[in-house]
Amino acid sequence: MRFTKDRMLIMALIATPFLLDLLFLWNNESLTEGFKHAEKRLSLLLLPVCLLSQTHRFNTARVLRYYAWLSTFILVVCLLRFAWIEPELFLKYLSGKNLWEMGYTFANSTGNHAPALNMHTAFVVVINFYFLKEKAQNAKIRSVVLPLLFFIASVILLFYINTRLAIANAFFGIILVSLYQKARLFDLNVLKKLGLGVLIFGVLGIGFIKMFPYSIQKFSSVTFAHTDKVGKLDELENPEETVFNGLVTRLSIWQSAFEVVKQHPFIGVGAADGKQELIRYFKTTDQQFLAKYEFPVHNQYLDFWIKFGVLGLITSLMYVGLFLYFGIKTRQVLCVFFFVLFASANTVDDFLIRFDGIVFSGLWLCFFAQAYVLDRESRKRGLEEKTYF
Repeated sequence: MRFTKDRMLIMALIATPFLLDLLFLWNNESLTEGFKHAEKRLSLLLLPVCLLSQTHRFNTARVLRYYAWLSTFILVVCLLRFAWIEPELFLKYLSGKNLWEMGYTFANSTGNHAPALNMHTAFVVVINFYFLKEKAQNAKIRSVVLPLLFFIASVILLFYINTRLAIANAFFGIILVSLYQKARLFDLNVLKKLGLGVLIFGVLGIGFIKMFPYSIQKFSSVTFAHTDKVGKLDELENPEETVFNGLVTRLSIWQSAFEVVKQHPFIGVGAADGKQELIRYFKTTDQQFLAKYEFPVHNQYLDFWIKFGVLGLITSLMYVGLFLYFGIKTRQVLCVFFFVLFASANTVDDFLIRFDGIVFSGLWLCFFAQAYVLDRESRKRGLEEKTYF
């Protein structure tokens, strides 16, 4: 293990959400609860200390490939298991019934939250396309078969879980990977790779819509329904059925969260009390639907602003922005895509309060950052070392 000033600075930057917990421990009503929240983010200190202190270069490309293939295989097994343990429900979906809960029920059967699972799946789809694109440069058809099968399987899984933002992100990621490192946008090879990805994605998407036509409603009328009821959800006859996962519900939560922020803009209310403060505001303003289900903020930037004040907002933006910085510096397109994925996902959810989101981001951030650290040290020594991207 090797520790230098540069390495320790990057370790500290990655660990900033955990360091915030320690810095604002005094601001929690219960010190014990404050430590519990810090414990969840402790991995953001342990991961960089263990991984960024290594002197050998990780083969990040190989790690990503095996991660994507293994994740795809596990999810395919989970989908087959779901069809086996819930045959009536599965057949209902195939016949076009109860489609609004399809992805959520499948995700719950694996012990996961659908938006979190589909964020992982969107990343897997783009990784699979990245390696399919690499293999497509090989003239041998045999070398393309396996990456193509994994890509198709991961796209099917993405559509089955069917969260809107993840599907949009995966589509953007395919375009980003296709155009990566190409100065000429209309280069024939670029268009071939882009066309392959978009064609497969589009054909599977059209096929999915034919089987599950509710998807068109979900992406259009359902998403933008009742936007005139922001902050007035109780006026709806049955908000549980009509807007439980709708945009109007998130807008109502954000409106309330911003009002809480204005009450404590500089030092926040503490990590352990942020959600309770928001629920208290729901009750004070007589928003019974939001208070009944005790919704969290569903926006990581607002969540950290409520808990840690303006320093929390800056930290959350900086932490997510590290992916873009390391991606540009090391020319790792998958790191740049992870920035797009994680930044947008945290706009409509709060993944730095979930252990899976914390470890998911922290692990990949360390892998991408290690390439930056070693490249920087190599340049200082005047050496050229092989990168794996």
